[in-house]
Amino acid sequence: MKLFSIIEQIVFNTYEGMVRIMYKEGESENIAELLRALPGITTVTNAGSSSEMGAMTFKVKLITQKQGEEAFEAFKTNATQKYPNIIKIEIANETIEEK
Repeated sequence: MKLFSIIEQIVFNTYEGMVRIMYKEGESENIAELLRALPGITTVTNAGSSSEMGAMTFKVKLITQKQGEEAFEAFKTNATQKYPNIIKIEIANETIEEK
C-alpha cells in the first residue's frame, strides 16, 4: 500500500509550445522524428520551415512534472546535447500553455 500512496501523489502536467530548430545545412528530413524520440515528448507538429535559413518551426507537446518553461529548457538541453545536427533551439516562451 505504501508504494500505491506514493504513486498516487505524482502529478504530471502537459504543456504545448512553439520552438524553432536551427540545423546544419542539408540535414532537415529527420528533425521531427529525432525530437519525438526525446523523453517526455508526446507530439511534434511541423508548423513551417525555411531551408534558406536552415530552420524549422514545430509545435511541441510534452508531459512533465516540471513547470512549463523549465520543461522546455530541459527539452532544449536534451535535444542540443543528443543531436549534433541541431545547432540551436529557440523557444517562444509566450506560446507555452498548459493543456
